Order: sequence, then C-alpha cells, then structure tokens
Amino acid sequence: MSKVKNAYKEIEDIIGSDFITDKDFMKAAYSRNVDPAFPDRWADMIVRPETPQEVSEIVKIANKYKIHMVPRGGGADLVGGSTTQGGILIDLTRMNNILEINEDDYYCVVECGVTWGALLSEILPRGLTTGVTGPGSGFSATIGGGLSNSTAGAGSTKYGVVPDICLGVEVVLPNPEGTIVKTGAAANKYAAPFCRYGVAPDFTGLFMGDVGTMGIKTKAFLRLFPDPPFKAQRYYLFNKNDYTDVFKIANRIRKEVNDGLQGFAVVPLFLLQMMAAQVKEKPAKRPKLRGPLCMVTLEATDKRILEVYLEKAEEVMTKDDIARPFKIQEINPSAEEQEESSYNLKNFFNYFHPLISVAPGKVTCTTCHKVPISGIPELSQKAQQFDKDHRSEFQPNSLSIWAGVLGFLPNGTCIFVGGFNADNVEEQRENSMRLWHKKIRHQVRYGGIHYWLGESISQSIVEAGAFKPEFMDFFRDMKNAVDPNFLLSPNKFHMYSYDYDRTKKIITDEN
Repeated sequence: MSKVKNAYKEIEDIIGSDFITDKDFMKAAYSRNVDPAFPDRWADMIVRPETPQEVSEIVKIANKYKIHMVPRGGGADLVGGSTTQGGILIDLTRMNNILEINEDDYYCVVECGVTWGALLSEILPRGLTTGVTGPGSGFSATIGGGLSNSTAGAGSTKYGVVPDICLGVEVVLPNPEGTIVKTGAAANKYAAPFCRYGVAPDFTGLFMGDVGTMGIKTKAFLRLFPDPPFKAQRYYLFNKNDYTDVFKIANRIRKEVNDGLQGFAVVPLFLLQMMAAQVKEKPAKRPKLRGPLCMVTLEATDKRILEVYLEKAEEVMTKDDIARPFKIQEINPSAEEQEESSYNLKNFFNYFHPLISVAPGKVTCTTCHKVPISGIPELSQKAQQFDKDHRSEFQPNSLSIWAGVLGFLPNGTCIFVGGFNADNVEEQRENSMRLWHKKIRHQVRYGGIHYWLGESISQSIVEAGAFKPEFMDFFRDMKNAVDPNFLLSPNKFHMYSYDYDRTKKIITDEN
C-alpha cells in the first residue's frame, strides 16, 4: 500500500469517513481558488478537521509519511495560496465557532474557520466592531485567511490590517509532534487572552502574514472596539489628474480629521471613466471628469461631533481648489440616493465586485501592494510605466490596471489595488504567469510591499532578490524550527527544504 493510502486510512480513523475524501469530483472542486490563474491542482486528499487536536493528529501523520500539507480557509485567495498539487489539503471551515465575545474587556475568541460575515453578524448588533471588517473578497472569507494574508479591507484606514487587531493565536505547528501552542496572553495558562505583548517575545507575529507557511491557525483572539453609531460617507472629485494633490490631501486629512476618519480611498480617473461608460442610464449632461474620485468615510460617537468632522473634511478636501464635492448620480442617475448620514457595509463590496473582482472567462493576476503616501506621485508613475514598457507582452483583450482603487491605511500607508487579466485559455496561462511574476518583481524593486502573498507573489519577492542573505538564513532557520521536514506550504517563498539554494531563483536580468 502506498504512503498516501496509508496516511488516508490513518486520518480517516481520526476524523471519520465523512470528513476526508480522495474522490475525483471533490478534488476537482478544491483544485482552484476563486481565481483560475493557476492550472487545476488536485490534492491527494481533502480533510476537514473539527478540532485543534484533529489538526495535530493530521500533522503527525503527514510528518510520518513525509506528505506536504496546505491549509485552506474560504478559498477566496487569488494568488495560489490555498490549493496544492498532491499532498493533503486541510479545509478548516468546520472550525467555525465563535467561542467568546467579551463586551467588558473588548476582545473575542473565534475559531479560524469563522467567516467575517458570521462574526460581524454577532458583534455589530451589540454595538461592537472588529474595526477592519474583512477583505474585498466578501463576507464568506475566513478570519484565518485574513490573518495569514495580512488582509486590508473596509475600515483599514483607521484600524489597520487584520493582524493589527490580533491579540494572539492558537496554532498547530507542522512539526512531527503536531505541537499546539498559544501566543499573546493566551500563552499564560493563568491569564485571559486580552493582550498581545508583555507575556514573552511576540511569537504571534511569526504567524501573521505567513500565508500558511509557519503553522496552521486554529483559533484567533481579536480586539473589539465600540462601534461609533454615527457615520457618513462623502465623495469628492479632484480637479486635476495629479497624484501630488492626492498625497497632499491624504496627508492633510489624516492630520486634521484623525480619529474621525474611518475610511479614505481614491478611485483613479480611468476607472471612474470606465464606471461612467458602463452605466445603462446616461446623465442628461455629461459630467466633466478631470481627476480621481475620493471616498471619505467618517464616524463619531455623537452626531454633533460627526458634524464637526464633516465640516473639517469639506474644508480639507476643497482647500486650494484641489477637489469639489461629487455625487455618484452625476455619472449614474439611477444610483440609489443615500441619506446624508447613511453608511453601510454594502458600499465597499458594491464597488469592488463589478470593477475589480474576477471576470468570467478571465484569469486575474493581482498585484496589490503598499507604498508610503509620500511616494504616491512617483510610484504611481512607475507602476503605470511597466504596462507601457511591456504592452506587447500582454495578451490580446487583456486589461491591466495599476490600481483599481488606492486604499489608505494608518501611519502614512497607501495600497495600490491592481492587477491584470487575460483570457482563461491554456495557451495563454504560461505567458500570463511569467508576466505576473515579472510585474511583481518590478514593484518589489521600487519598494512596493505586497501582502496576500500566496505562491505567485511570495516567489516573486524571492526572485527579485529583495531579501538579504542574512534574512533568508533567519527565515529558513525559523521555518526549520517549526517545520523540520518543510512540509507546510513548501512552494511559498521557494521554501522547499532546508538545504535548497534559493539564490538559484533570483532573476537579475529581466530582459
């Protein structure tokens, strides 16, 4: 009997026959993420554990037979993070319990297979929020995926990325013992999981943004915040297509509105023009679109305070005639008219899905990355220059956007949410993958910092030669400490084994 069959039988004895399969139709169902940029990749088996102990036993068996593993959450990944060719695919969505909502000390304990939708449905009616409310992929994405990909989303302008609200995790290490550890205050058996630091070195960070390479997260301890009841959203149109103005406004509004600023995002002019072209009911008078669109979301604990924030935002946005107030009805008369003080979570996803999400029949190669806001004028040009220089390499009918939206985070950080697509046909896939890695390397070299890394982007960072040898040695040694057989997500960061020479993957001549 082969090692895979032996492993299958032993895992089946632990989790039961209903929660493990090697049937072709099930392996096919798990063979892709949301996006089909990668070819179909079939695992040897799909397993769906329910407890950390079951995950631990699976890890022990994988080590016994030297079979690689990849953890999977909601499968909303776009960068090859939650599929595998061969090996064990560990679907964590049965681990979907909300274990504690502590309204007095403002934290919650959840299993990592819980979706953002399920958690928000529990806490928002209680007047609580996680601040950042999950990724643009929607409320079906899981908490574990948000932590593993260092996800940004609605609310990130004020509250940061998902790891910023994490107080600690419970994680199964991929070592032969399948060790279960907790980090943050949860590491102290006498303490509640109410804080992250001061207990020991911050080992939580080891598992944040690791894209499933350092451990299998089973529980998360997250911060909660009182949800300010008064919110408002306003739109402003820049009078010039000048990203120096975007930087000025972003810097100024953060300084002058500060805690009242819940969300701040900018839609590039070409995307705004595309939105205008797609509407079915055209306006009677064609609007003059000269610059990007800015979306400002404000929140406050008192309506009077919100009014002050609204006045300050208006002052900041219109000072020096940089921008003017704008209503979506100017380009789409049939758009629903919002109440002056209204705000809802649908707005974020209503924008995201028609313009940025995966299009039927297309592969989508995302290139989302962070830059300092002071670099927006220069780096937006460098981002666009790649498409101009390599126009002949893109497939016919493909669309490349350097940013479908610029999202702003705390501490002077901006995200260029972009990528390109191509027809989903076999003969284009290899070229699309090559061009995808090449574009990521270009962004890495001008200082862009990516987040949901998966296989494609994590590999491209290594290929760009971004990591100094000392860091790569440290990374390899830390990986070896938790995963001595290098079985967990080995394709990410080209981390195939301890002795593998990753310098062979560095590409210095892009021509």
